[in-house]
Amino acid sequence: MNSDEKIKQDLQQQAKALDDLMRDQSSLADYLKMGFASNFGWLVKLGYGIAIILSILMFYCGYQFFNASPDNELFWGICLMLSFNAQIATKLWVFMQINRNHLAKEIRYLELRLKS
Repeated sequence: MNSDEKIKQDLQQQAKALDDLMRDQSSLADYLKMGFASNFGWLVKLGYGIAIILSILMFYCGYQFFNASPDNELFWGICLMLSFNAQIATKLWVFMQINRNHLAKEIRYLELRLKS
């Protein structure tokens, strides 16, 4: 076996090992759990907590809006829209953090692949 064939064989083995490392069951739950794996996992937990609180607030404001007297409908309608927008912004922030972690993981895999 000459050196070219040995180099090709080693590269194929390393590529196979990297492919096995990268191949994971990419379900939505696994993707969302990735946000907790970073150094700022506590911040993602805080974001989820805020999103839950805002969901409860949104349902409460919606209930109050539909049961309010005509004098209070405007107040509860504005509260409903503000809580809805705040919930959307919080969830978008959480998903941006998860995407950032996923992108960092992919860049590390690419770096490993380029080094080998």
